[in-house]
Amino acid sequence: MPDLTIDQTVGLLSDVLLLGLILAAWIGWRELQAASRLPFFLLRRERVGRAWRLISIGLVFGVATVVVHLFGRQAAYQVFPPTPSITPTFTVTPTRTITPIPSITSTPTITLTPTITTTPTVTPTPQIPEALTVLFRETVTPSPDAAFSPIEVAVSLDRLNRAIQPEVELENPLGKLYGAFTYNDMQDGVRWTAIWYSGDEIVCVESNPWDGGTGGYGFTECLPPTGWQPGEYEIQMFVGENWKVSTRFSVTGTAVSPTPTPSASPSPTVPTPSATISPTAATPST
Repeated sequence: MPDLTIDQTVGLLSDVLLLGLILAAWIGWRELQAASRLPFFLLRRERVGRAWRLISIGLVFGVATVVVHLFGRQAAYQVFPPTPSITPTFTVTPTRTITPIPSITSTPTITLTPTITTTPTVTPTPQIPEALTVLFRETVTPSPDAAFSPIEVAVSLDRLNRAIQPEVELENPLGKLYGAFTYNDMQDGVRWTAIWYSGDEIVCVESNPWDGGTGGYGFTECLPPTGWQPGEYEIQMFVGENWKVSTRFSVTGTAVSPTPTPSASPSPTVPTPSATISPTAATPST
């Protein structure tokens, strides 16, 4: 068994005294509980006396535990003074060895240049084509608060100009399509423009002075001259030259060419390819 140090001995003695406190207090408590169940007075008093003696012994153990824990080391050091230990001294000082210096520094001879430069895709803000700005003759300045709701594309409207069963994918055969929306803070006389795109090609244009009042339900309509070819379409709406809202939809199936309607007099056209002017689609709120 290895020799114990003074600190270890004091700690062990404290643990033994603490264990004696716990045992004496626990046994005394059990004696008190047993005494309360005895029917005879003399036996009960004897058992109670024994219990308190055990509890008192436990208290003595507790006091001894505190005294040993607080003052045991100092008292032991008075009886057995500690012997200073010898501080080791190094007799040999190691000398550093020579650190080799590299004689050749490798220099990269080829600098890799990326062959493909990734360009972030930025969606530009829609603009009115320059060829359409010749239509702008109004002097009314658009209100910055003018707003349109998202456009809903449908094949028909109800009597309040609201889209009936709007879709984002429509299937031929199709006739005229409508882009329904709500509006607010508009001004009569300000120019509004709706442009229907198939890819980069303009298929329909509406551009008129506004006459629908400040708020309500409105729509834009379109029927391309060659019918609805399969593909992706986009509607862009502007107030003045300021873009307000866009929506996209797709058409599937074989296109059906619209039946030409005879006209008594030629209708005006916009000086841009594939662009037609439709009558104003806005209606005042009721």
